[in-house]
Amino acid sequence: MSTPKISVMIPTYNCAGLLRKTLASVLEQDLGPELMQIEVIDDCSTDHPEQVVAELGKGRVTFFQQPHNVKHVKNFQTALSRAQGEIIHLLHGDDFVLPGFYTQMLEMYTQFPEIKACFTQNHVVDSDHRIIHTAKKIQEHNGIIPNFFEMQVADQYIQTPSITVKKEVYATLGTFNPSLSWTEDWEMWARIAKHYPIGYIAQPLACYRVHTHSSTSMKSIQGENINDLKRIKVVLKGHCDTEDLREKVEHSLNRIIFDYALKNYLAALKVAKKYALRNLKTCIAYAPNWKTRWYYIVVYCKIAIRS
Repeated sequence: MSTPKISVMIPTYNCAGLLRKTLASVLEQDLGPELMQIEVIDDCSTDHPEQVVAELGKGRVTFFQQPHNVKHVKNFQTALSRAQGEIIHLLHGDDFVLPGFYTQMLEMYTQFPEIKACFTQNHVVDSDHRIIHTAKKIQEHNGIIPNFFEMQVADQYIQTPSITVKKEVYATLGTFNPSLSWTEDWEMWARIAKHYPIGYIAQPLACYRVHTHSSTSMKSIQGENINDLKRIKVVLKGHCDTEDLREKVEHSLNRIIFDYALKNYLAALKVAKKYALRNLKTCIAYAPNWKTRWYYIVVYCKIAIRS
């Protein structure tokens, strides 16, 4: 069998209900087995995704299951290692794509042969597929984004379902950083942007899902996302070649850490005060100015006294 042009690799874990939408969105754009590989890579789910694959895929979609739960980063790495195509689309089992995604992607690689990755504008949707908001356009036209590394290293502009990457890139640069547990995709796209030009489609053709059953919600309240933001700040600064860019990353990540700590604090108030206090400490440490810092010091003291 000849090498397919694109591999759609779908890592999944306990999201069989949402996997139906994911698979349907890909199969509606099926380019045929000569051009497109479609495979679900399951991290030992308990909700029987193989039944969904058999029902919807009808033999067109292959299924691989880990022998035991390996967590999402290793499952992503397995997906990449099993990809056969020249271009890889890593599509999470609860996300989906919109009509035209694959044809426009292939057109971009043909029109701009120098690019090694390409992504689209995206929607953020809820568990019922309703659009919550649409990512702001990076530029108004399709094409290569100039100086994109300096943007991506300081903030996250790419949601995973919206990006495809040449297989050769992963072979050269490696895959996702195993030291990161929540921001591994951000670091991966920044690493790619440092070494290669990246294309952009100025149209929302991918949907990133947020939903109440996310396995990361409680970890966020406990501050794991904050810990991972601290880890990625070190990694991203290591990718920078100038002191000015390292300072830009430092200031940007500190702001992002403060913003997430504040969100975690508000969510933790409904769960446990100890987590609220933990996130308030982060708000105080990463406050953008002294006025804000003193405000959260007062809030912290009030909650601590009541506790």
